[in-house]
Amino acid sequence: MKNSFIFFFLLLTSCGYNLGRSQNSESVSISVPYIEKDLSGHFTSELIKELSYSSNLKYKYSNSDYVLCVKIVDSNTSQIGYKYDRNNENVRQNNLRATEGRQKITASVELIDKRSNCTKFGPFEVSASSDFDYVDPDSLNDLSFIDPLGNRTTVLAFSLGQLESIESAKEAAAKPLYEKLSKKIVDAISAYW
Repeated sequence: MKNSFIFFFLLLTSCGYNLGRSQNSESVSISVPYIEKDLSGHFTSELIKELSYSSNLKYKYSNSDYVLCVKIVDSNTSQIGYKYDRNNENVRQNNLRATEGRQKITASVELIDKRSNCTKFGPFEVSASSDFDYVDPDSLNDLSFIDPLGNRTTVLAFSLGQLESIESAKEAAAKPLYEKLSKKIVDAISAYW
């Protein structure tokens, strides 16, 4: 039994097979200047956080090997979900109202070597999107319903804080969107090394 284990181990290692993924021992330091068109600074913060989570990339405020230049090239919101409006008797009307949206951001990414001032990786574009629901705060039908007894009842007691206007819903969807986009950027750079 012992001899067969040794033979199996020698066979695997002689063919170049490794048990597990080899890690790059070189740690690359990267600085991130303020991201162009990131008005709130949240995207820059999320990208720095993702870099600090990486095993082979290290964030440095200054004196780094590379500079990660990121610019938001497109940011848009599209309507993806609708529902029919209802009248006071809860009968469906023929007009549609938007209730769901998708926010998409595309960023241009370029990694520049500070010593030679040459592009090491990129430029390339990365996109991410995040979906969100919202209500029309001016609509009586969005904020209330007719209960089985025929009384109008507010939905706020049942919403668990999930009723948001479109502006608030977009703001709430921004954090996971920036996280997703930052993770894609760091994963692409990590795969390069």
